[in-house]
This record gives sequence, structure tokens and C-alpha cells, in this order.
Amino acid sequence: MENFLLSDIKLVGNELLDAQHKIILSHLDKIYTYLLADNKGRDLFELLDCLDINCKLHFLDEEKVMEAMDFPGTEEHKVQHSLLVARLGWFIHRHVEMSCETNIYEFLILKGWSLDHFETLDGKYAEYKKQLIHERICSSW
Repeated sequence: MENFLLSDIKLVGNELLDAQHKIILSHLDKIYTYLLADNKGRDLFELLDCLDINCKLHFLDEEKVMEAMDFPGTEEHKVQHSLLVARLGWFIHRHVEMSCETNIYEFLILKGWSLDHFETLDGKYAEYKKQLIHERICSSW
């Protein structure tokens, strides 16, 4: 099974949000390594807690950026954030009682969601921002 690589995500052109994406991806990679080793100790719990906190902070920052540019997909994006937070919370509270195979399966769902979210939904507001910048440049001519 493959690790989580920085090349797996598309940058959105916002230094803060891109840095947060990298941190989230790093946490995902470390957690995945623990799950492959079937390690359910304190270190894994702390990593999961860090992932949870970083995701929540990132989502708040991202939502502020989208609202500031009046991005039309902000509400849909917020719903997706809520769904991931709920799924991650469920995983955090259940990972100890689940088998190694189930943990890996559930975590790969979270990985897939995260990567798809970074690529697809975050890509939409990044493109919207580029369009706004382009329109401002063209209108100033």
C-alpha cells in the first residue's frame, strides 16, 4: 500500500491553506504507518488528535477565505467539512476496538475523501480566485 505523498495534492495558491494541507497530509501518512503496524498506542491517539485539531482549524481558515471572496460554493464546502469531521471523530472513537484490516479500510476512506476534497472542492475555490483576479486585471485596462 502506498504512502501519502505531497505530490498527491494540488496546491490552491494560498500559503496558509497550502501549508495546512501539507501538515494534514503528513499526519495522515504517520497515522497510516501506525495502522499498518497495528499499533493502537498513545502515539497513535495523539496523532489522531493532532489530525482532528489541524483539520478543524484548517476548515475554519478555508471557510473564511471562501467567504471573503464570496465563493458561491461555500455552503456546500462547509457541509463536506462537517462530514469529514464527523467521520474522523467516529474513527478516533472506534479505532481501538476495530481490527487492523478494518482500521486500514476506514482510514483509506478518510484518505480518499481528503485527497478528493483537496483536488476537487478546494480546486474550485482556487479557480474561482484566479477568475476574480483575471476579471480585475481585465477591467482595469
